[in-house]
Amino acid sequence: MNLKKYISILFVVTLCLAQIGCKKDKMLSYNFGSGIAIYKNGIDEGRDSLTVSFAVKNETVSSDTIELPLRILGHLSNQDREVKYGIIEGETTADRANYDLLPAVIPANSYEGVLRLKVNKTESLKTKEAKIWITLLDSDEFRVGPKEQMTYLIKINDYLTKPASWHDIRFGEYSQAKYGLIIRETGYTDFAGLHPEVLLFIVGKCRNTLNEYIQINGAEMLDENQLPVRFP
Repeated sequence: MNLKKYISILFVVTLCLAQIGCKKDKMLSYNFGSGIAIYKNGIDEGRDSLTVSFAVKNETVSSDTIELPLRILGHLSNQDREVKYGIIEGETTADRANYDLLPAVIPANSYEGVLRLKVNKTESLKTKEAKIWITLLDSDEFRVGPKEQMTYLIKINDYLTKPASWHDIRFGEYSQAKYGLIIRETGYTDFAGLHPEVLLFIVGKCRNTLNEYIQINGAEMLDENQLPVRFP
């Protein structure tokens, strides 16, 4: 076999293999689509779970929206693509009234998106914390990524527990309402090692807020036991 004929045969074989490879790649892309995962490293509150406490929010707040970042591995699309997700029924303890599943989308020409879940305050959250386990689901557009990146836990409640660093002398008798007031007005949740001037600031700030509440509502703010919220 002369050299020219050998080169011609080699070219044809290479071309055939390339075409087979392209068809295979297209087949894999069509069958498996892009991968989808919760981008946990991009979540500031907690990598694997977060807690939403309505007790530290203004009492008029009845809902909140959680945003979980999403990332895909695969090809871009010039159209928005819906991400399917749901609740792990056997592990979720929240009532259906405690949450709403909002649409999740990967925008056109983007590798990133956001999964939004609305959580709602209900009376049951005042005595029992509820768990919502989110899980991504396979769809025509996306295949779920690694197991550790397909689920996320959201805990919601409407109560606070007394911290070990609570100052009875400075703050008086503990109540969830009083603790929530301190957190909302000053941002402090732990009082260990605080300078006396800081404690005086906390008390003064909360007293001012309570006085404003009385002026607006014509009555004292009440705690969860229907007792007035007061500082010594």
